[in-house]
Amino acid sequence: MNNKSFSVFLFFFSFFLPLFLLSCSNSAQDHAPEEELPTLRYTAKSLYDSTIWTEELEHNRLTSDISAVPRVSSRINLSPLVMLAANPSDSEKVFPSLASFGSLDTSLISKNLREVLSSFAEAISKNKPADSFMVSDCIYSLALFYIDFNRIFAQCFELDKSQESEPEKSESEEAPVEAEEGESPTEVKAEETVYFTSFVIGQPFLDGVCYEVPLKFFGEKATLTLSVFCAENSGSWKIDQVQIADWEIF
Repeated sequence: MNNKSFSVFLFFFSFFLPLFLLSCSNSAQDHAPEEELPTLRYTAKSLYDSTIWTEELEHNRLTSDISAVPRVSSRINLSPLVMLAANPSDSEKVFPSLASFGSLDTSLISKNLREVLSSFAEAISKNKPADSFMVSDCIYSLALFYIDFNRIFAQCFELDKSQESEPEKSESEEAPVEAEEGESPTEVKAEETVYFTSFVIGQPFLDGVCYEVPLKFFGEKATLTLSVFCAENSGSWKIDQVQIADWEIF
């Protein structure tokens, strides 16, 4: 082999040898185990396969079209407030309340019980007899209530003066004029005593058959809060206990 041939051989050998070595290296990498050279796709697939997935919940609801809602125009953008307004029957009713008294929700009070409570409150407000609203064996509870009432509001309503007997009429006072024939005599009514001008009924507390109903009275001189315990007997409501819960004198 002359020098020229040797030079050509050396040139081709030096050129193809790196290519051959690089090809062998790539072939070795292609056949290398994935655990030795993990790729991002291999790591993600391994993580997905090793994850324990739960069953899909509410598939129908999640895939259903909610772009339109019953009772809501398609021109209105959906929002929590719109959904709340579209379903008023599913919303909890809101009732007013009074501070230091409670809710005025009387939805659990029947019409008959409401009438009894209103008539009883009217009798207390205007100092009228209330015995008929009580259970016959529980009149003592009403008597104890009046004792406490007189003790608390004695000065406020001047109860001592109102209980004093009226002075007898002197002989000098003129006798009432008799009505002429065909005319009715004029009736003179005694001035009505009014302790309170209004009242409210609060949310009842249920204890089995018994109802504990709060009543609050309002007047120009004072307020009064009662706990009235009621029970139904033979289709009618009666009161078996009355307690003074709170009061305020102006």
